[in-house]
Amino acid sequence: MKKEIFQNICSQVFSSLKDNEQLTIYLEGENSQYFRFNDSKLRQSGIIEDYAVTISLYAGKKSLQSATTVSSDIGSSVDNLKSEIDALRNPLSLIPENDLTSFPEKFDSFEIVSSGKLPDRNEILEALMGIITKDYLTGVWTSGKIFRACSTSDGTNHWFEKDSFIFDFSLIDEKENMVKVLFPGSFWNKDKFDKAFEDASDKLKLLNKEKMELKPGKYRVWFEPNAVADFIGMFNWNGVSESAFRNGSSCLLKMRNSNQKLSPLFSLNESFSSKATAPFNSRGEVSQDVNIIDEGELNNTLVNSKTALEYNVTSNFAEEANSWGMGEYMRSPVMEAGDIAEDDCLTKLGTGIYISNIHYLNWSDVLGGRITGLTRYACYWVEDGKMVAPIKTMRFDDSFYNFFGKNLIGVGKETLARPVIETYDGRNPGETVCPGILVNDFELTL
Repeated sequence: MKKEIFQNICSQVFSSLKDNEQLTIYLEGENSQYFRFNDSKLRQSGIIEDYAVTISLYAGKKSLQSATTVSSDIGSSVDNLKSEIDALRNPLSLIPENDLTSFPEKFDSFEIVSSGKLPDRNEILEALMGIITKDYLTGVWTSGKIFRACSTSDGTNHWFEKDSFIFDFSLIDEKENMVKVLFPGSFWNKDKFDKAFEDASDKLKLLNKEKMELKPGKYRVWFEPNAVADFIGMFNWNGVSESAFRNGSSCLLKMRNSNQKLSPLFSLNESFSSKATAPFNSRGEVSQDVNIIDEGELNNTLVNSKTALEYNVTSNFAEEANSWGMGEYMRSPVMEAGDIAEDDCLTKLGTGIYISNIHYLNWSDVLGGRITGLTRYACYWVEDGKMVAPIKTMRFDDSFYNFFGKNLIGVGKETLARPVIETYDGRNPGETVCPGILVNDFELTL
């Protein structure tokens, strides 16, 4: 999809509106190559080209939405969207007015094109098929362009386009030990990929020892950035949402109501400076960078336009609630780094647990900030700064008020930019940037 095609479609659709109508058109699209591997064999290959649009028709304080698709065929796309608008007009006239409904204000239009260097299909297969016979490999490769765009009938026109690839895979040995790897980027470098694969293979060899069974209790732990990113992702389940604070469901409620603080080592921002995702939301409003937690203290929340109207507060143009039940949520969270060098993490840990990945996170006590989940993949017992043996999978149940709070004793210097990997409704831009962390008294339960 080209920007000019999308904007041509929008222009023709806007010209068909009646005098009392306003419209926004939001595009989520991709043009992707994918491969699926299982047991070191290529099982599936294909190309996906998909452009989903959400149209929002406004008439004063009334609004209804419809979802459909468009293509590079301008004529058929315009006809399709006009039909969707026709289908909305009658029910829109019947619904009552809602004081929390507002057409988005006009913003300066902008364009972001993040071009990369992606391998073609043969390069991908040559790189992958040359090494996957060394260990059993299961995973999915996706690469190509991701699109986001929004146009409104009052003249706002935004366009975001990004080249990226992700190889999300696991290496598995004959004993079913596993090492999980996420290899993302926008500029393909085979040497870097080969090194990432060899590092994963070396970690898998370390797992070829008898696993230690740890007793429930509190342990000193080094969490790799991938694990930290999963913890930060839990804040998106209404945690940083102003509406969630107002209705009493936010996991951070104690930080506002009881002046609870996290560690001064913990700071969290919503930042669009890396251009990993579009800074505009699905209404075409340009979201701002937000300092959410500053050195352990709650500083700001994410506020969308509906919440701003409902509670008479200022909007920072956060995203609308999505179909997964998330309220205002972070699309590009950044946790600030510390001073522990990557090569020093085991030395700083001393004796304890090295956790590279966690799995199946859920709230066990939302208001208490307690999260439960499992250690998974390459997790090791460490003594005197050296990995001794892998550990058996353990369940944990602890509060982020502890491991991001009083028990947080160190933060890594290097950060990892972990992209969004969920593809339930297509490839998504965005990433979580975070370092590793060193924690005392992390609670394993069984």
